[in-house]
Amino acid sequence: MKFTIPRESLLKPLQLVTGVVERRQTLPVLANLLIQADADGLSLTGTDLEVEMIARCAVPVEQPGEITIPARKLADIWRALPDGADVSVSVEGERATIKSGRSRFTLATLPAADFPKVENVDSDVTVTLPQKQIGKLIDQVSFAMAQQDVRVFLNGMLLEVGENSIRAVATDGHRLAMASKPCETNASVEGVKQAIVPRKAVVELARLLDEEEQDLSVQLGSNHLKVTKGGLTLTTKLVDGQFPDYEKVVPKDASRVLHGDRNTLKEGFHRASIYPMKSIVGSGWRYRRTH
Repeated sequence: MKFTIPRESLLKPLQLVTGVVERRQTLPVLANLLIQADADGLSLTGTDLEVEMIARCAVPVEQPGEITIPARKLADIWRALPDGADVSVSVEGERATIKSGRSRFTLATLPAADFPKVENVDSDVTVTLPQKQIGKLIDQVSFAMAQQDVRVFLNGMLLEVGENSIRAVATDGHRLAMASKPCETNASVEGVKQAIVPRKAVVELARLLDEEEQDLSVQLGSNHLKVTKGGLTLTTKLVDGQFPDYEKVVPKDASRVLHGDRNTLKEGFHRASIYPMKSIVGSGWRYRRTH
């Protein structure tokens, strides 16, 4: 396998795919990226067996082939190379050689046959919406996701797809955030389709988004979620569990409603947070925490 590509053309895709790879692995091959070069260009794949990221780049390939290369070492080398450099990657035997100008690096490889196979995703519904919309959904609710909770269904974000709308919900058992956006679906949805997206996949999806005016395709199946944006594809397993009935805790007939300027309220909350609760208790105040 051999190809040459400008450093900038592969830098962002390489960083995105490497972000999926865990630092500690039970299988050595999971610390590597699967690199496939053929007539259609270059494909990079990273996975932790739960979340998978694939990046495709159009690049002339001198010699086709496939191999796995240590993900973080390759990313570190790529970042260290100068702007505007052309980078040549070639594989001979069990070694991969990266050359750029007077720099030369050699990395050990593992066979592509050892890399976990990509699982085909059968989607029940496909949603199309601008990436800015999904970005706003994540920003508005992701802060409420639980972290390492024994109730695994809380360690993620609920996606609900209805007819012409998509909703995101997250809760850690103490607070709840919910947001909805309009969207286009490939067919009328019978009822509401629900899926719990794991926390890591939500984080990686947020990293994938940018400021460009571009639509995302979200394919939702019984066990997987697949998001496609140009040459980038994120596939994740869904959390197995029943998300709480959040509609029961959302007030239906609130007796007190507060309207105010967002920035003014934000600044007021920030000033009030200077004195944490433990300081108030230490000064003689008493409080009771209820669940």
